[in-house]
Amino acid sequence: MTAAEVQVIIPVYKAEKGLRRCLDSLKTQTFTNWEALMVDDASPDGSLDIMREYARSDPRFVCIERKTNSGASGARNTALERLTAEYVTFLDSDDYWEPDMLETMVGRARKTGCDVVQCRYVFDFPGGKSFTPRGVFPGDAEFRGKELKKVYLKMMTGIKMNHVCMKLVKKSVVGGLKFDTGLKTAEDLKFSIGVFKNAESFCFIDKVLYHYVRGETSLTGSGLSVGEKLAANRSVSRDLAAALAGWGIDTPFYRALAHMRPYIIIFSKVLRVTQEKLLRRE
Repeated sequence: MTAAEVQVIIPVYKAEKGLRRCLDSLKTQTFTNWEALMVDDASPDGSLDIMREYARSDPRFVCIERKTNSGASGARNTALERLTAEYVTFLDSDDYWEPDMLETMVGRARKTGCDVVQCRYVFDFPGGKSFTPRGVFPGDAEFRGKELKKVYLKMMTGIKMNHVCMKLVKKSVVGGLKFDTGLKTAEDLKFSIGVFKNAESFCFIDKVLYHYVRGETSLTGSGLSVGEKLAANRSVSRDLAAALAGWGIDTPFYRALAHMRPYIIIFSKVLRVTQEKLLRRE
């Protein structure tokens, strides 16, 4: 079997309802040189049986079983220990991809040589409704060196740079990074901060390729109080502020933005939740 060019990390917990859709969206990719690292996080439902079924039928699906639950971060960390491919990306078990997700992302990475490639996403709601947020940039974009400050600014003033699931990342810039299992939310952003400490280039594709399913089974951040979310985001903001010097933007303006970020994010999420409630009522 040819070594995979891309490894896809899929943390799984109580996901049997949408897991087949998730895995089928990977199986039907037009780009075929991938390996899926499926990590069962001690699911109490039938998720593990589904994972084993896919692993038996297609050797590209690798089933990793954890005996104790550690959350999405712990499951992702287990998979990160097995990285061998040139690129890594993340797919949550209740989400799914467009068929040309990997072909588009890998094609752009090869063409530009960028360390990180990111696409747009759409929110899917129960009942068939959906909402497509604006892209993090208004069109296709590519940033290198000092131009990356535009990316850092987006990380400090919004949530669209947070997610790891819409990114394709070179293994060389991931290094030995791990997700912080002590965080109850904002762990994606903290991991992304680590990635951008190493990355020298970023490419944005103005195309919706990722379906973010909004239901009651999301893996992170659900059921937390405003206080818990604020505390987690304050912690990550300190990491963001500490990264400014390495990014060459350690100025009073950027330090202020980094420390204001938790409050900006709470406001952004309130707006998003309000939008979602309005969409569900239509």
